[in-house]
Amino acid sequence: ALSLQHRRQNIESSDMRHGTLLGNFCQLSQQYSFLRLFGSCRRLASKASAQDVLRSWKTTPNPQADDHVAALYNLGRSTRGRGTGESKADWRRHDAIQQGLQDDQDFAQLLIALRGAIPGLSLKGLSRLLLGLGDTHEDLPFAHLTTPVEHVKLLSSIVDSACDRLLLLWDATPQEAGATGWDDRDLGFPLFALSRLGFYNEHVFNRASELLASKLEVAGSTSDPSTLLSPVALRQWLLACNSVGHLLTNHERVISQYRHQGWRDEEDSRLHQLAGSLAFFQTPDPLLSEVLSEVNRRPAAQFGGSKAVALHGLQAVRLLAEAGEIATEGGLDRQLAKTLDGQLEKKTLPMNRSSLLEDAVGSELARCGFQPVHGVHAGHGLLADFRCSFGGRSFFVEVDGPSHFCVRPPWRPRGRTLLKRRLFKSQGWDLVSVPYWMAASPGAYAPRSLPSRQPDLDANAQELKSSVLEQLQVLSETKKK
Repeated sequence: ALSLQHRRQNIESSDMRHGTLLGNFCQLSQQYSFLRLFGSCRRLASKASAQDVLRSWKTTPNPQADDHVAALYNLGRSTRGRGTGESKADWRRHDAIQQGLQDDQDFAQLLIALRGAIPGLSLKGLSRLLLGLGDTHEDLPFAHLTTPVEHVKLLSSIVDSACDRLLLLWDATPQEAGATGWDDRDLGFPLFALSRLGFYNEHVFNRASELLASKLEVAGSTSDPSTLLSPVALRQWLLACNSVGHLLTNHERVISQYRHQGWRDEEDSRLHQLAGSLAFFQTPDPLLSEVLSEVNRRPAAQFGGSKAVALHGLQAVRLLAEAGEIATEGGLDRQLAKTLDGQLEKKTLPMNRSSLLEDAVGSELARCGFQPVHGVHAGHGLLADFRCSFGGRSFFVEVDGPSHFCVRPPWRPRGRTLLKRRLFKSQGWDLVSVPYWMAASPGAYAPRSLPSRQPDLDANAQELKSSVLEQLQVLSETKKK
C-alpha cells in the first residue's frame, strides 16, 4: 500500500501541463479504482511484446473498461515507432510487427470489447483509446487499401463511436470542465490521435478547436499562468488540424496572439515544428515572427539534430513568407536559410524511394512522351516524383498514393499534400498530380496476404496524357491571372 501511495504521489507531482502520457495516469486514477488502474496490464514494461500484453489482458479476471483501454495503450507502447527509423528496411520491419498484430484474433476481440465499452468511457478514457489506436495503426494511412476490409470496418466503427461520445461529453457536461474549461489533453489528444489514423471528423475538429480557442481567449484576459495553453498542446492541436487539412481561419487571431513563452525553451526540432505548424495561416504574426526570431538566435547546428519533417515545416514558412504567401514581418536569416537547404537535401536523399505505383506511372509517362526523370530535387530540399519535359516546357509530376489522402473520408487530401502543391506554386514550378485512384483503382491493390504485384493501371497512356496536359493548361491560366 505504501508503495502504491508513493507511486501515486510521484505521478501527481509530474508536470501535468506538458501533456505527458504519464500524467494521464493521475487523471485516470481520479475516475477509476486506483488499484485496478495500476493492475497487471499497467505494470507491463513498455518493451513487453504484443503477445505478452494480450495474454495479460485475456487472463485478467472480469476485465472492465479501463482494463481494455490499458491493454490497448500497452500494445501501442510495444509496437509503435514508425517515425523513429529513416530507412525503408526500418519501416518494413515496423509495419510487419503492426500488421501481425492487426491480423491477431485476440487483438480483434480486444477491439470488440473496446467498442462495447465506449458508452461508459470518460474523456480521459476516450483520449487513451484513440491514442492507443493511433499507436497500433501507424501504418494505416499507407496501407489501408491492403488492410483486411473487416479490420478497417471494425476500426472505423470504434472511431465513429468514440467521436460521437466525445461530442456528447464536450457539450452535455460543461460543469465537469471547471472554471477554466476542459483540460487541453481532453481536447488536443483526440485530434492528434485521429490525425495519425488519417480519420477526419469535421464536427470533432470544429468543436475541439472552438474549445481550445476559447481557452486562449480566457488566457488572454488573465495573468494566471495555470490557464495558459501549453506549447505542447498548441503545437499538437495545430499539427493535427494541418495533417487532415482542417483550416483554423476563424481562430487565427487568437492563436497568433499566443502569450505562453515556454516555447522559447523547447529543443530545436520542436521549435521548428511550431514554426511549420503556422504555414497554413494567412496572418500568423506576431507568433511566427517571434518564433523565427528565436530560430535566428540559435546556431546553424540546430538543423543537424532536427527531424526532416520538422525542417520541412520550417522551410515551408520560410518559402511562403519570401513569396508573400503569408503575411509576416519575420524571416529566416540568409545564412541559416542556406544551411537549411543543404540539411534538407542531405536528410531527404536517403528517404527518397519509389513505389510500385510510381514505377508503373513512370513507364506510362514515358509512353506519353513526357521524358520522365524519377526522384528529383526541385530545389530548397523539395522533392518531386518526376521531372518531365514536353513541348519545350519543364514540369514536375507527383504520384499521390494512398498516404497523400485521408483514410476517412477517402479522397480528402492531407495537409502535406496541399502544402506541397502550395510550395511548388509559390516557387513558380508547375506541379501535376496523378492521384492513385486515377492511375490504379483501389481494387488494383493486392491484399497484404498475397504477394505484392505491379498495380494494374486503370488509366491508359492517352487518358494519363490528357489529364497531365489539362492540369498544365489550368496552371498556365492561373499564372496569367
